[in-house]
Amino acid sequence: MDRPSLTIKTRVGTVRATASPRQGDSVVFELGGAMRGSVHVTGTHHPHHWDQFTAVRACLGPVNAFQTTAPGDALPRLARSRTGYRGSLTLYRDDADRPEVTVYPMQSAAEHDPSEKTAAVLTAVMRACAEHIAQRDDLPEILDASRQRDTPALLRFLTWSAAHHQAEAARYEREARAAHPARRAAVTGWWTVA
Repeated sequence: MDRPSLTIKTRVGTVRATASPRQGDSVVFELGGAMRGSVHVTGTHHPHHWDQFTAVRACLGPVNAFQTTAPGDALPRLARSRTGYRGSLTLYRDDADRPEVTVYPMQSAAEHDPSEKTAAVLTAVMRACAEHIAQRDDLPEILDASRQRDTPALLRFLTWSAAHHQAEAARYEREARAAHPARRAAVTGWWTVA
């Protein structure tokens, strides 16, 4: 089977990213050249529409960073560096059908922020891998598998969130009712003084 390979020009040199065969809802790119390691790309929900699985997420490392953490020695690093980095980005289309990218914080395995130059390289590599997946013929299958994977957790979160906010609303209502006599007394006192 042909393994697609990307050539990504970056500020530190050329990075080659070779796609592995799709595994259900994801593709892992092996990196070579100016960067070593891998990038995990999967489908995800649109950042503004939790129920629409139309976005692509790229994570530094061989695993989905939203499900598990890659060990420090498996994190991507620049070819002449020993420092591996964690981070991810989401590629999606806005309401005008233009591509948008949201980059999530990147940190080294030791929890240090990358330099501006390193962050630019990591972002460029993740974006190129995500854009490649967004153009693939099997994108609908990737997105559908991602929807099946993530929907139960999203529904649990929404159920918890709805219950939490209903409890907060009930608490505010109780506090407002408890404050009502004090408000009435304050208004009466103000009119008496006036």
